[in-house]
Amino acid sequence: MHATAEQSFAWLRARMAELDIASLDELAVRCSSDKGNISRIFHQQQRPRVDALEPLANGLEVSVYELLVRIGAVDPEDDTPPVVTRSGQKITFRWPKC
Repeated sequence: MHATAEQSFAWLRARMAELDIASLDELAVRCSSDKGNISRIFHQQQRPRVDALEPLANGLEVSVYELLVRIGAVDPEDDTPPVVTRSGQKITFRWPKC
């Protein structure tokens, strides 16, 4: 089952506590992002850009796949991970059709 917005944000808060990250501002600095984007991603109000996935996963010390599961983008029991395509400097991704 896909994670709900509530589960996603609860996981984020728990993970931040495990890593001694005091605020979304501190996490944003670690991820080269901003707290608004991180909040919207974990409240499932926006999908992250592909180029933001790896820095966010690194900041939270998890794999990109784990991050996708935690933000509700991938159901680990049913879904396959998104397909990432790199062409020159352009990176795109898509979820396989069900």
